[in-house]
Amino acid sequence: MAKKLRLLVIMIFMATIMTSTVYAQTDDYLRVGLGGASPGIHMESASVNVFFNINNHLLNVGYIDGGGTFTISADNLYYVFIENTHGGYDLARSRIWGRRAVPVLLESGTWGVYAGPFTNLAEAQSYALSAGATAIMAPNGRRLALHVGGDMVALFENNMFTPYFADARGGKVNVNGYYYRGLLQAHRTGAGLVPVNRVSMEDYLLSVVPSEMPAGWHMHALKAQAVAARSYAYTRAGVHADRGYDLCNTVCCQVYLGMRQEHERTTEAVKGTRGIMAFHDGEVINAVYSSSSGGVTDDSENVWSAASPYLRGRSDVYDVTGREWTRSFTLTELTRVANANEANIGNVVGVQITGVSATGRVSQLTINGAAGSVRLEREQIRTFFSPAQGGSLYSRNFRMDSYAITAGGMALQRNAGVYVMGAGAPIMPEAGNINVLTNTGATIPAGMSNMLVQTAAGMQSLPMQGSMGANLILGGANIVQITGGFNSTGYVVTFVGRGWGHGVGLSQHGARGMAEAGYTFDQILRHYYTGITLQTRADQQ
Repeated sequence: MAKKLRLLVIMIFMATIMTSTVYAQTDDYLRVGLGGASPGIHMESASVNVFFNINNHLLNVGYIDGGGTFTISADNLYYVFIENTHGGYDLARSRIWGRRAVPVLLESGTWGVYAGPFTNLAEAQSYALSAGATAIMAPNGRRLALHVGGDMVALFENNMFTPYFADARGGKVNVNGYYYRGLLQAHRTGAGLVPVNRVSMEDYLLSVVPSEMPAGWHMHALKAQAVAARSYAYTRAGVHADRGYDLCNTVCCQVYLGMRQEHERTTEAVKGTRGIMAFHDGEVINAVYSSSSGGVTDDSENVWSAASPYLRGRSDVYDVTGREWTRSFTLTELTRVANANEANIGNVVGVQITGVSATGRVSQLTINGAAGSVRLEREQIRTFFSPAQGGSLYSRNFRMDSYAITAGGMALQRNAGVYVMGAGAPIMPEAGNINVLTNTGATIPAGMSNMLVQTAAGMQSLPMQGSMGANLILGGANIVQITGGFNSTGYVVTFVGRGWGHGVGLSQHGARGMAEAGYTFDQILRHYYTGITLQTRADQQ
């Protein structure tokens, strides 16, 4: 009760002594982390306004002039408490009277005066004794300092309230040389300060959409991206609460680069879909998306653990501009990757695709070593390779290209047919020495009746000429998933794939293709997210 009364008194008192700008702190506002911790945060501005967040409202508690460049830093010095002015910043500054002192925004929400700074406790005690003061303000792990050049112009006791900063011209703040809409919070951690941008959802999207999708793409693709990004941000907000903010500014959440990334076309897309989000069964969906599906999206449970009714695999025939990629590894390189992952399997001697999902993506990849094996599933199939040059595999929509396997400097040419690696040399695919994957993901010995290929139309019988032991003739876009092992460090295995990212939900290149084919943004979204409706949250209330 005492705390509530204290807050009420503070709010009433502040309202009577200063002009206040109040913003509602609703779910429409996000706190976005702008990178890692650093010793200081720089704001290029002639003057700044300081705000407190009190009971989910922002209150303007001070105007500080003197600009050019303001620097916020963590403060670990000693001070002596002089007085609480019970007023604003200008009053506190006027009460310094030429002393070695600084205005301080106290935990009570009003401005006071500290003498100092002092580098150690003994210095502070000596001053306090000479000044007849008794309160020593020791480092507390929360205090912030604001400098202009080399001069400290304000302190902030960061306990009950967190100060926010904005350019006094309004609407934006300069953080380390870049402008962002909204306000800046300096979140103190053990390693220093993390800049956090408090920004409205719609202003956040003005930067996210062109950061995630080229602004020159078709308008309906941009609008689909805007709705997906809005829905995704809404459901993901708070994922980094333990770090002091809701979302980060990288691909871990969504790429957010501030005002420098904004573009008039993507701004039009955001404003043209203002507030619209995707719903399923009355709830905003987790509208995940990736760059390119490579021709088919995947079910959510093949990437993460949970099956989602609106994240189902779909044919993506309009994704024709997405990435096609090839990654090659020697067994020596694969051994280094396995060691970096602490797989403890010894020297790698082979790689096998041991599972394929119904959508044709690899669902299980086995790395065989001299001392054991490791089975990779879901996104681990991609991320396992992150220690290698080039990082993670671009997608799970790939095959192991047997043509690219080499031994002793002898490359197997495409016109030589399909081979599988034996213990010491390439051998022809005959019954007993090559396996194939069925459309259920099972590994079985190859035969005339069960040799299958993955095509754009699904699993089909392999077109063959001659008998087993003769060359296999591949037609058109047919792909053979070969699971035979190989056991020499001289061999190279190549993954040949399409797409970029996890492949669940909206494909950005697919959305581009659909828009260019005449589909509208709502049709695009309903294609990628099964059974959704498009509404604003107000429509749900």
